[in-house]
Amino acid sequence: MTPTNLMTSSTESLAVDFQKAFGRVAATVAIIAVEGADGDMYGMTATAVCSLSNDPPSLVALVNQQNQTFRAIQERGRFAINFLSQGSEDLANQLAKPGASKRIEPSLLEPIEGSSIPALSCAVATLVCELEECIPQYTHGILVGRITHAWTNESPTAPLLYAKRSYHRLDQTALDDLH
Repeated sequence: MTPTNLMTSSTESLAVDFQKAFGRVAATVAIIAVEGADGDMYGMTATAVCSLSNDPPSLVALVNQQNQTFRAIQERGRFAINFLSQGSEDLANQLAKPGASKRIEPSLLEPIEGSSIPALSCAVATLVCELEECIPQYTHGILVGRITHAWTNESPTAPLLYAKRSYHRLDQTALDDLH
């Protein structure tokens, strides 16, 4: 059986079709954070983050190689993935907006015992990583992070989702099913 809307795409239209297809897939919104040379925390909004292995605990994150956060991660060799909770849209927008400050206000940070990299207090979970490898591929770098610290928010929170170019929330029934 062949899908009725299947068509062969030119290179340009394939890029548009690719974005449209992935836009229909919901993803958890994350902030990739890194400590700058000045000691402040900086970040960027991302949805291309996933677990890699449980042994050792590790993940992958995809970051545009032109992004200042990408360069800082390569220089520092450490980063954190903060999975945002519902209600964190303003921070996600700030750190996604070209030209906007990527500095994370210290009042938004919470220490993680044993880690020099803090968590975002508005995150449902934070994973601190050592950069194991960076694999350049096309416009992006595939960051392989070995997880050194894991923090979960004890407050009742649900993740912030992104699909079809907008933020979404899980309804209360779905949240209740998660616990």
